[in-house]
Amino acid sequence: MADSVVADFVTDVIPDTGSYAEPVRSRVLMNRQQVVLVTPDDRISVPIGDVFDIAYGSAPKELRAFFEDTVSVAYEDGQSKRVALIEGADDTVERFTDLLFKGILNKTTVAIKHPAKVGGRITDETFEKGALYVSPAAVKFKTEDPFSIEVSTVSGFERITRDVFGSSRPVLSVRHADSSGIVTSEIALQPERKMNVLGRFLRIEYSQLKTELEDISLRDMDVEALVGLYSGATKGSLAGMLGVDASQVSTLLQKLVEKGLLTEAQSRWQLTSTGKLAVGEHLEEVNL
Repeated sequence: MADSVVADFVTDVIPDTGSYAEPVRSRVLMNRQQVVLVTPDDRISVPIGDVFDIAYGSAPKELRAFFEDTVSVAYEDGQSKRVALIEGADDTVERFTDLLFKGILNKTTVAIKHPAKVGGRITDETFEKGALYVSPAAVKFKTEDPFSIEVSTVSGFERITRDVFGSSRPVLSVRHADSSGIVTSEIALQPERKMNVLGRFLRIEYSQLKTELEDISLRDMDVEALVGLYSGATKGSLAGMLGVDASQVSTLLQKLVEKGLLTEAQSRWQLTSTGKLAVGEHLEEVNL
């Protein structure tokens, strides 16, 4: 690989589900242009521009005898579509997945309407051009007025059709929370495979956070405290907001830290991604 390598590791791989019946020990390399799978008998190069889907999570049922968790990379090979499966049961492969999403999506030119809706109200915003960037926690848009969508606040998305700069185009409509409540942003990007990958990115990150949140027991007061902090309340103002004394607030916040919903740094309380998801789900219920 002539370009700088950003990922290089050895794991079990099914380089092509149509040709291999079981995994082989392989070396996986990635740079900005391609993913290379080096098996004992072959070397398969997958250009980043040919990847049209990425899935991270449980292995397909028929392959669970070989894998627990996998990354599946679907790509075009001439007129054919192929899928490679990479064992994904460690942090190295998770980082590889993040890098692959970034390699496909970062710096993509998009048309973005934000917000297209506030609650159920349609705004008079129009589409503007910008550049898209992803991180594990957010989708960021560089426009005249930059903003980001935190994955933990996404409550739903769908593909729709909109008039964008004079032509009818597919658009990803994303419902998410911001400081004003539930809003909808509409994103158009080309080619279509990139829209597929962006939708998959949102689905994977949201699903992981959703699983974490489902394992946490929350009382109404816990959620009210999280919503208050998300809206700018301080520890001091929470007591009056919740109708409890200061010592109870301290105990409540400490329990939220232990549950992984809050962090404290320099006497400031910040919601974790899972905490923001709890707020987003609450705001979605209120909005309904």
